[in-house]
Amino acid sequence: MDTQNNHFDQAAQDWDKKQMRVQLAHAISQAIGTLPLNREMKALEYGCGTGLVGLPLAPRLAHLTAADTSEGMLKTLQEKIKREQISNVTPIHLDLSQETCADRFDLIFCSMTLHHIEHNQLVLQRFVEMLRPGGLLAVADLETEDGSFHSSEVQGVKHHGFDSHQLIHLVTSSGLQKAQTREVHQIIKKDKAGNSRTFPIFLLTGEKRPEDSEKI
Repeated sequence: MDTQNNHFDQAAQDWDKKQMRVQLAHAISQAIGTLPLNREMKALEYGCGTGLVGLPLAPRLAHLTAADTSEGMLKTLQEKIKREQISNVTPIHLDLSQETCADRFDLIFCSMTLHHIEHNQLVLQRFVEMLRPGGLLAVADLETEDGSFHSSEVQGVKHHGFDSHQLIHLVTSSGLQKAQTREVHQIIKKDKAGNSRTFPIFLLTGEKRPEDSEKI
């Protein structure tokens, strides 16, 4: 985990300079934005990075807690919040693979984070536990790939994408209903031979079943 965080700490300052990354975040943010968001919702973004996905959504929410395990990413995000005078976003350090969070949310979302989490089933379960009854979950990540998406210098890759339909089964058994996935973006990269490869990005969404939740 420390090696992974060091990688993201060092990358944070220049994170937003990669156009492919900005385009991906824009597509995912727009896709999450099609959910029924409102100004009364308390939201958590897990693996917030520099806020490329979450900050565009913040004006449509009451409050956004932006969580990450990288202090460098959180520092860059805090600088954005100060510079842009954003009043309803709070960055926090949180590692749900190691700790729990007592707060409850109407919306939890994460983008391109799950494949960096070894114990992703535990983290998904904690997402569901942290949702209020009727709360929404949105998870964007890579469809299963052969490991060629990330370059060799990228640290902390625990999974080569996911079978999105298997994730539906997983979150449904954890307490979500109306779970579904759809492709929201494609990343095109060239391999070492110069051939183009297409990597689909899915968005999984679902709603917490009221009968599985305590009244909070």
